[in-house]
Amino acid sequence: MKSFLVFLLLTMTTVALSAQDAPKTPPPAPHAHGGAMDMHQHMMNTQGQAAKMRATLEKMKANLSKITDPSLKQQAQYDVDLWEEMVQHMEGMSAMMNAHSGMGMGMDMKHHPAMPEDKPPTPEKK
Repeated sequence: MKSFLVFLLLTMTTVALSAQDAPKTPPPAPHAHGGAMDMHQHMMNTQGQAAKMRATLEKMKANLSKITDPSLKQQAQYDVDLWEEMVQHMEGMSAMMNAHSGMGMGMDMKHHPAMPEDKPPTPEKK
């Protein structure tokens, strides 16, 4: 029971510290359809989230070495392992979005069924 209380206290402290470090950001404004700027903003948000998660994970790893109870330490190691996988996934998604941002992903919306063209194409002058 004592080890569970210590674990619970450690977990709550980690969550509280990460909540204090994270600045409060307003939710993104709703939009009809994502364009280039929305994609760029989403990519930047994902990179920021991954960086915050990485920083918190590093704190968790540092705290892991301070735990002396074997069962509590094993549980904390499981938590670190799971969060490591999640952070790596977020970093991979961010890298993939960054790699695709230069390829015009989301740029050409003229063939998208939900996005009618605003005006007809301008004829080329010879």
